[in-house]
Amino acid sequence: MGAVTNRGALAAFVLLLSVAASGRNAAAQALPTPSPSPSATPDQKIHIAIEAHATYVGQGTRGPGVTPPEGPGFAGGSPVSPLTPYDTLSSAPLTPGNALESALIVTPTYAGKQFQISAQLGVGYLAGSSTLASYWGESIFPTLNPHLGSQLLPLHIVFPTHAGSDDATAIVASVLSGSIGTRDGKFVVRGGWFDLAQTDQFVFTQPALTNFNPAIGFATAETLGGGAPSIDWWQSAASQLPLRGMDAVYKQGLATVEAATAALPSLPGTSARLNIGSLVIDHGEGTRYSAEVVGVTTGGLPVATTVLYGSNPQIVHSPQGDLPVSTIGGQRQTILGIRAAFHATSALDAILEYGHSTYAADMVALAGTGKPGNYYHAAISRTVGRWSAGADYYRNEPYYAQALLPYGVPENVWSIAWSWPGQWLKSNYQIINNFPVNVNRQGYRLHYSLSGGAIELKTSFAFFQQIDPIGFSNAYRTGFVDGFFLPQNDAGATLGNQHQFVLWGAWHPAFGDLTLDYDQDTMFRRAYAANPQDAVSYFAPSYVLTFAHRFGPNLLASAGYGRYAMRGSFAQAFTNVDFAQNVGMLGAQWQESATTATLASIRWSGLNGLPSIPFVGPSPAFSGTLFVLEQRIKM
Repeated sequence: MGAVTNRGALAAFVLLLSVAASGRNAAAQALPTPSPSPSATPDQKIHIAIEAHATYVGQGTRGPGVTPPEGPGFAGGSPVSPLTPYDTLSSAPLTPGNALESALIVTPTYAGKQFQISAQLGVGYLAGSSTLASYWGESIFPTLNPHLGSQLLPLHIVFPTHAGSDDATAIVASVLSGSIGTRDGKFVVRGGWFDLAQTDQFVFTQPALTNFNPAIGFATAETLGGGAPSIDWWQSAASQLPLRGMDAVYKQGLATVEAATAALPSLPGTSARLNIGSLVIDHGEGTRYSAEVVGVTTGGLPVATTVLYGSNPQIVHSPQGDLPVSTIGGQRQTILGIRAAFHATSALDAILEYGHSTYAADMVALAGTGKPGNYYHAAISRTVGRWSAGADYYRNEPYYAQALLPYGVPENVWSIAWSWPGQWLKSNYQIINNFPVNVNRQGYRLHYSLSGGAIELKTSFAFFQQIDPIGFSNAYRTGFVDGFFLPQNDAGATLGNQHQFVLWGAWHPAFGDLTLDYDQDTMFRRAYAANPQDAVSYFAPSYVLTFAHRFGPNLLASAGYGRYAMRGSFAQAFTNVDFAQNVGMLGAQWQESATTATLASIRWSGLNGLPSIPFVGPSPAFSGTLFVLEQRIKM
């Protein structure tokens, strides 16, 4: 490892593209009919699939917000998070630099008469800004990815003001995975890095990506749309981080059984392990029954986190409120879930979900105070032609699925305490999907959609309220988690709530596709006069307008403009939350041949608003320009 210059990174990028292009031409001569699938045909015993990409990311930022006043303390472990510099629509940091990230993955498959054997081999390379490559490029090659726990790339919390401040170089070659199974696909065993074949996301979901995948469009955080515009060849990148371990899948008739054991992302010196088993009986046409059990354990060094029930609990007084901090270790989480999706009547479809969770830890403030938690979801919907409407009820208790699991770096979301929406408890990932309902919330959601045709529309409205207030007596109980509101005195404890409105619309005239993406969250918690620091009252609207036009089947261009804003009060009796970020984007994708395609995008952003330290703090204003260029190869 070592520093690289921006010029060197760009030169390496150009060289990799040249090598990739020459390799593409040679492969095209050897394989005149390339297949995108690694599966072998009956008359082809050995098949080799090749995928590669090279991604260049360059960014420049300027303004007083590039060096936030909370930055040094935050890098040293303080829970007081900086307001900027980060992108409010994706939670990815905005820092200056240049980076090149690339990977080559080869998948040979041997298909015999009874069995099929496959392996995945690869090489990953990174040069330049470790921050940019980790958050704005493709998900880094697994054995290089610091969010998965790799120590090969030195990613640290820094707020660089010029390019080259966080540069590094790393390259690694690895056997990523291997599998053996029956030729008919009824049984397969996999080892290495893998994605689960099936899971119910209220029981377990793989850790969310930390990076914003290269794209030619963007959306609001709670979008109901189908993603950024894209040519057909350019398949969407993964939306989750892979697991590392062993996995077995067996299919018989309508039933599929899966069992896996895997390591989860964790900080250096710590460990987190998952054991999971699931059964799915799928009748097709919307009728599906499933059961799943999950066990998660952690070990090694204790980790600092923003709850009060760990050892050495403390309250840090700050302009962002009274922030809780403690350390936790030796966690043990078990979750059991059952789900049924079925036709309730000839006209109505229904979903019922129930989860039961238990939790314990070695390092806690008050041993023996924890208790089980439950998850409930009931939904009913009706579809007639192009339109569909439905209603959901959710209850996600404060003791459900609350294991504290940091990514493989100390912190990956740089944002103030009142940021919303945001990942669960900042640097931790929750082992379930917490959208649309977060932990310690109950309420309802109504939704409607009109799909297909020249005009499409999707909309939803939700109201969620805290189940239990986060008074100090609750906050010190082992396993009690609230994903947003700060602890308050028991005598003045109140219940907070959230309203959520989301709208997505599309118009598809002959000259292109126009989409509008909008969401608005309002957060509110009443405070008594004696405890003004408990007050929460603000709204956060955001929208994205995108236009995309196809120039034939192989070229797509798009332009988008979006805005994220927030205004109100948090932990103060006056308006201390008031900022907005405007984002513009241009992009294009084009396919040069049957095996290659390229993406290019440029993104502008600017933020202005009140300082994060009222009356005395510097302005958070900053602006930035991000350029992404990527070439993919599939053979």
